Amino acid sequence: MVTCTQISKDALIVGRWYAGRGRNANIGMWNGEDFLVLAEVGQKVGPGPREWVKSWGVKREPYFQADGGCFQPFKMVDMGTVSVPQGEGGYALEMSFDGSPESGP
Repeated sequence: MVTCTQISKDALIVGRWYAGRGRNANIGMWNGEDFLVLAEVGQKVGPGPREWVKSWGVKREPYFQADGGCFQPFKMVDMGTVSVPQGEGGYALEMSFDGSPESGP
């Protein structure tokens, strides 16, 4: 088992996915300012407290620090590499994962 501590903000790489702990999701992509996570979002459609329409969308979660934020990144996600391509466009018949995040795009 591998134990990880929260990755410092200055070590994050834009466009990479991280596993961690967040308010709405535990996987997020760093955009240089916030983490983008897939989460249930709602739209108020009436005056009552339960009058919401819910769907899935992207939410922003700031980097967690003592004074605020809500996403703590602990490990960069290994996005794998194509080991057996399938046609064009980056599709694959097989992919390889070695656990190191450097193998991703």
